[in-house]
Amino acid sequence: MGHDKNEQGNETGSSMEETDPSIKVITGEGDLIIEYSSAGDSTSTTRRWQVASELLSSNSPYFHALLDPTKFSEGRQFSAQKQAWNESQGSHLASQHLLPTVKLPSGILTSTCEEDSIELFLQILCLKSLNEEESASFEHELKFLSTSLVARLIDLADSFNSPRIIQDILRKVGYSYGKTKPSLIAKLSASTLQMKEDRIRQIILISAYLNDSRVTKIMTHALLVIGSRFWINGLEYPEEETLRWRYLPNGLEEEIYYRRQSVMNTITDLQAYFLRVYGCLEDPDGAKAAPNTRKPGAAFTTSAPLTVHLRQFQCRGGLNNASQCDLFQLGQMTRFFSLRAKTIFLGSTLIDPDFSANTNEDSHSVGEEKIGHSVKTPAGPPSDITAIIASLKQYPDYPIDEAHSGCGVRRRIMAPLECIEKFIWDDRGLLGIILPILDPLVSDISQLAKWTPWADLVNKKQTVEVSFARVTAVYYPLAPQKNQLSRSTPQEEVGRLLFTAAKRDWTATSG
Repeated sequence: MGHDKNEQGNETGSSMEETDPSIKVITGEGDLIIEYSSAGDSTSTTRRWQVASELLSSNSPYFHALLDPTKFSEGRQFSAQKQAWNESQGSHLASQHLLPTVKLPSGILTSTCEEDSIELFLQILCLKSLNEEESASFEHELKFLSTSLVARLIDLADSFNSPRIIQDILRKVGYSYGKTKPSLIAKLSASTLQMKEDRIRQIILISAYLNDSRVTKIMTHALLVIGSRFWINGLEYPEEETLRWRYLPNGLEEEIYYRRQSVMNTITDLQAYFLRVYGCLEDPDGAKAAPNTRKPGAAFTTSAPLTVHLRQFQCRGGLNNASQCDLFQLGQMTRFFSLRAKTIFLGSTLIDPDFSANTNEDSHSVGEEKIGHSVKTPAGPPSDITAIIASLKQYPDYPIDEAHSGCGVRRRIMAPLECIEKFIWDDRGLLGIILPILDPLVSDISQLAKWTPWADLVNKKQTVEVSFARVTAVYYPLAPQKNQLSRSTPQEEVGRLLFTAAKRDWTATSG
């Protein structure tokens, strides 16, 4: 983002007789050279920018302290060099390379943010040195810059203790998150979920930085749905200093992960319900047992308190072979969930998962596919929640014979899947994080906006009733009667109740 007039020096009224082509002119009459050398290998380069020290000091607390001769050696050196420069004015020695020079630290963060973000940062600090036309051109260009550059700019500004001026200018220009049509991210859509994860994360970081609650809500919902390559082994904080969008700050990363796992747990609980009823395994007190008797999704572990009791057949026909019908459906369901949808796995509870009796490298465990000389573990389900739901909705209608048409799970699982899917696909981003509305004039930029985590709202062990394709009621332990949900209940609240419920009553959808 250069300015040709400034680069020429003479056109901006500079008194210098010589110009150095290796120095990028940001302020034509600037009295300071900012120098940055990238750390590392032999390919490292040195960049220099001519700026106005007064603008840097007035707009950046970092430079205000750095250039203060009473605080740091850089300030004392700058003061001495500036005095020598002033004395050389008007002589043939008054060349650009004699300007006072201050070097920026070449740490991990500055090298990661790269030179283009450093230059943009300095341009914003010195924006007042431009005339009206140049300023308008710069602001127009800034509005449509890539999210990658702006996210790095934010990291850099924070490291130099200068976040306010960056926030103010991005708000002033109406930053469009790299989109020529900002309306494209105003609502959740299929194109939103097709964005690359890095860009989604960058938009989340920028929107939270600007306290743009609308965009933050949409994009945190999107990341929740598509998942992250950084979550393969759960949440892992980066060992080395890295750009903040890789692990979102202020609790964003943890909250998005928690909400995603809540959705996954709900899908698991739905599958577990049908496996239990067709296998005649259920809680002793039935569907409305005390919520604290079992954690949702724990149906496949030995710790789940399952009891075999009086058989209630799921077969619709009520024929003499109803038992065989149920067992047939149970087998087909297990096969579909484990092999086609890959949303459950079958394993032994008798063996330590870290134990292997195979000492021969040619041998491999059951359930693993041997390819060449390597062993490949079967692929798991897709990470995208929309793809998981779509695969479950492909469940076929498995009749044991013509007399048992409609006895299977398909007719019963579709409605609750559609209930879950409504929250996933809602264009308002119902599961996203809602930032509180702050006054940009009085809010402290060093204290990022804080929202209420889902976990803090789960203070009652509620049981949610799902009827057909919507949540219809909520039961609380101390309230004997159910609380009907009205259409005026915010859908964000309904979604939270569904996905954080201690127990879900799926029976209303499976008659």
